Amino acid sequence: MTVRTGIRPALGAGTGALAATLLLAGCGFDLDGPGPAPAPEVTSAPSDASERTLGPDGVGPFRLGMSLDEAEATGAWERRAENPEACMADTGTDGITVGWSGELGVHSLTAENARTPEGIGPGSTYADVRRVHPEPSDPDDTLDEQLALLGTVWTAVPGHPDNMYAIKFDTSRLTDRGRPGSATVQVVVLKLKANERC
Repeated sequence: MTVRTGIRPALGAGTGALAATLLLAGCGFDLDGPGPAPAPEVTSAPSDASERTLGPDGVGPFRLGMSLDEAEATGAWERRAENPEACMADTGTDGITVGWSGELGVHSLTAENARTPEGIGPGSTYADVRRVHPEPSDPDDTLDEQLALLGTVWTAVPGHPDNMYAIKFDTSRLTDRGRPGSATVQVVVLKLKANERC
């Protein structure tokens, strides 16, 4: 399995922002404490008008691969001085977290209540993910292996071979590790496959 390195989250970030920031960098992670309130059993389709569609190539005004100048021109995000050696992430004024670097431009995106066009988002189960996003982004790793090792799976984005979804699960309530289908999604991040180099 590919080892993915992290970035330093913004100071004062809440649990949701920390989860999104770590996933933007491709990290598997565990959160201390009891975690978020239990999610609904299955919510494969958007049920709230405030939910956003994440993918297949962007969310809101942002698109993967756009330059930093283009991202700033949206008026919804402002870049800091970048470190050419690092990938960074900041949340813009509209609540979308933008992962970026001087080399790749916008390389990852997420937002609270974000769902894939197929309806996968917070509260969806691992069984739901396997049903609608069954193909791993890296054919050397199965989704089951990724979930068991890191609690996160990296799936292909249908029709967009340069993109992938990083889907972090809440596995804390599972009593039988042999039946991971009931693990629920915490956050979904849309990423460029090139982001694996960050």
